[in-house]
Amino acid sequence: MTVEHHFEPADFDLDAPICEISLKDEGDTRRLGQALAKSLAKGDFLGLVGNLGAGKTTLVQGLVATLQSNSPDDEVVVHSPTYTLINHYPTSPPVHHLDLYRLERYDDLESIGYWDVVDAGRSIVCVEWFSIIQESWPEEGVVVELVRDDSQGRMARIWAEGEQVCKRLEGLVDKMQEG
Repeated sequence: MTVEHHFEPADFDLDAPICEISLKDEGDTRRLGQALAKSLAKGDFLGLVGNLGAGKTTLVQGLVATLQSNSPDDEVVVHSPTYTLINHYPTSPPVHHLDLYRLERYDDLESIGYWDVVDAGRSIVCVEWFSIIQESWPEEGVVVELVRDDSQGRMARIWAEGEQVCKRLEGLVDKMQEG
């Protein structure tokens, strides 16, 4: 059974994406995560949307692996937080990885301490399936939508809101090609 995501950028006051990147395989998806790691800072929000198996966790694996190289004393293994809801990775800066797939209402965000993590500003916050609960969008940050494209690969559509994060995302495609 494939669950389709229902992401409408207009629901989050997002205009046109700042870029679209073709991802031919998992390696490209990890490289996108690595490029985002070089662009994001402590306190940034990264919302991830896409169908089951689209590569959301793979992207976070690339991001965490890059930030792990900044703190090599701690070995970090990235797993989907579908059942744990929140995973914390002691990278530099730290990463909180959340999954809203099993949640239904705004009250569910409160019950898991969602806003405590998002508002603290002490980590990069990566949220899979954030679009399930529209109020989970903090109105500033990065949104990555992963969708299949016609060539059997994937397409990443990326939006950014907020002056500082937009500046840091300049040259994202170049950072991705640097590996």
